Amino acid sequence: MSLAKIAEKFVISKLKSVQSGSLKLVNYDGKVYQFGDFENSLKADIKVNNHEFYLNIVLGGSSALGESHIKKDFYSTNLTNLIELTAKNINIIYSFSGSLKLQKIKNLFKNIFASNTKAKSLKYISQHYDLGNDFFSQWLDKTLTYSSAIFENKDDNLENAQRNKYQKLINLLDIKAGEKVLEIGCGWGGFSEFLAKKHDVMIDCITISKKQYDYSKKRIFKNGLNNKVNVMFLDYRDLKNKYDKIASIEMIEAVGEKYLDQYFKKIKSSLKKDGYAAIQGITIKNELFARYKANEDFIQKYIFPGGFLPSLDQIKKLSKKNQLHLEQVNFYSDDYAKTLFTWKKNFFNAWDKILPLGFDDYFKRMWEFYLSYCEAGFKSKNIDLIQFSMSNR
Repeated sequence: MSLAKIAEKFVISKLKSVQSGSLKLVNYDGKVYQFGDFENSLKADIKVNNHEFYLNIVLGGSSALGESHIKKDFYSTNLTNLIELTAKNINIIYSFSGSLKLQKIKNLFKNIFASNTKAKSLKYISQHYDLGNDFFSQWLDKTLTYSSAIFENKDDNLENAQRNKYQKLINLLDIKAGEKVLEIGCGWGGFSEFLAKKHDVMIDCITISKKQYDYSKKRIFKNGLNNKVNVMFLDYRDLKNKYDKIASIEMIEAVGEKYLDQYFKKIKSSLKKDGYAAIQGITIKNELFARYKANEDFIQKYIFPGGFLPSLDQIKKLSKKNQLHLEQVNFYSDDYAKTLFTWKKNFFNAWDKILPLGFDDYFKRMWEFYLSYCEAGFKSKNIDLIQFSMSNR
């Protein structure tokens, strides 16, 4: 019996233990398998195109399903549902995904040598965010905001929902006239523009993406806000000034595990006495944290090299260690799932405009899996979106 056939039998035997949701599997040889509870509302399907699929699932580790999607080893009518089903039956997936010791050794060495130094952070950020302003502008909303929106009303479009998000962060900060505000990781300048238009404050916003820096500078100047907003090409670790308030939107994921303590320490040292920080970030479920940090997933391998999701417990521990008082935590996982669904729809609708920018079908399938993977993560609650505030009391 071939190794691929052994892997096939192994995977199918494990799938018999699916409890949350239902899965219909149509095999490459025409056989049809049914797994799970078909009374459950979560229904997924997969058509396996070749026997190599199973071998990759067993040998490929956490990124195996994504790699198989890119290679067209399988097809699913609803990729998000399929990934959500794997997330809700995560112990089954753990039992065969990367089960060989070779994969575990590979992940161990990668984690030992991974380091988000200033030079590597610059490289990692450039690798993702410098795909091009033209690329991102095809499928993001008019605010050019690449972080989760918050849909306060079911009729909110993406642009309005992004402004809702901005306002909720401002509310957490309790902004007052005349204050000096820092934004760590300012993206294309949407939040700083919004804040400067609504409040009489002085803002420093920093980024290490060259394309975002250039775009933000022009954006602030075009809106006549350059007397209130100072856009800087600067790593957060090089900050010297003190601020009344600090905002940071989905930057914490780019810090890296080894530098999370330094990130909180820098927020502490950059805040004036009685100052506030408001952070929006993605967290991994506390119970999954140990396994997550020991393995490289699809996002870390293909989308955000150097990326790392903290757990809420870790955030609580680091804020306490650095004498920052955790004041408030709000949860918005459903909003991120909706944001990702909208981005994915926009991405596919704009593909004919994206293709001439130099991207190919490999990239398209990689990003389809990325957006579906994240959407499924938030729907399953294995990851969450939080806004939290800390004070320097």
